[in-house]
Amino acid sequence: KDQIAEEIAKHGFKSTKGNPLSEPFPFNLMFKSMIGPDGSKVGYMRPELAQGIILNFKRLMDSGNAQRLPFAGACIGTAFRNEIAPRAALIRVREFTLAEIEHFVNPSDKSHPSFKRVADVQFACWSRDLQVGGQEPTIMTIGEAVAKKIIDNQTLGYFIGRVKLFMDAIGIKDMRFRQHLSDEMAHYAQDCWDCELLTSYGYVECVGIADRSAYDLECHSKGSGKDLVAREEFATPIVSRVFKAKVNKAIFGKKYGKDAGEALKFFEGLSDEAARKLGKDLEAGSATVTLANGNSIDVTADVVTFSEQDVKITGRNFTPNVIEPSFG
Repeated sequence: KDQIAEEIAKHGFKSTKGNPLSEPFPFNLMFKSMIGPDGSKVGYMRPELAQGIILNFKRLMDSGNAQRLPFAGACIGTAFRNEIAPRAALIRVREFTLAEIEHFVNPSDKSHPSFKRVADVQFACWSRDLQVGGQEPTIMTIGEAVAKKIIDNQTLGYFIGRVKLFMDAIGIKDMRFRQHLSDEMAHYAQDCWDCELLTSYGYVECVGIADRSAYDLECHSKGSGKDLVAREEFATPIVSRVFKAKVNKAIFGKKYGKDAGEALKFFEGLSDEAARKLGKDLEAGSATVTLANGNSIDVTADVVTFSEQDVKITGRNFTPNVIEPSFG
């Protein structure tokens, strides 16, 4: 807020009518509400549907999909946004209906088993490079766009193709698919496209198709302290030589007390590089480390030792990426 105020004063920014601007102030795009008979709990009306699906990732994974990826969740419902100035009829409103799909994939394999069904679908592609070069959209196939890495991956391309087929099926004639420019794409997005329809207001975004990477699940995992991950089993186990910690259980619990559990997680979760560095520090004396709960503990060689070990790795845990078509 202060930085914005400084820039306004520095450059003398004014309104389009030449009036001075007010002091910047925080503004929440979510509607605040009171929950319960006495209104003692604060809640916010959902501005999108995505997080309701993503928050249920673990339930969806464990109940219906037997730890298998990819899979998806979908939702149709109402969302609310505290628009500063609702206008343009149905274009900018405070209450609207959305339909969203959250498709969870392995970040190391974003191929799609049904990609062939849309590979030959033609669409008006307005790529980032065409926009920067001042050129109009060009007609190409989904398969060509993915092969040339204009569209980042097959799964994203699959949903762009399915959106195009849906628009054709409901009779939409004038549309284009515009790729977000680098400076307008969300910081967490890997690639993002809008299906824009020609209306009396010009081209208007009606569907967004985005590769949101692992951002949502990582944030929810950090906030909740729960591991929101999937597991990939290797066809052939890998034997890897790693630097591992070994704790002295006889004194470990007594030394760290209520922090013993967090300390054990810390040592077991050290990367090979971090374990080697801490091992060298302990050879020179002692070290202080900060645990996930924010507490700091002193570590000495009589409590924890490090050594190289051969470990058989049968698989890996990973945070899935989310690819999202959002209608509305």
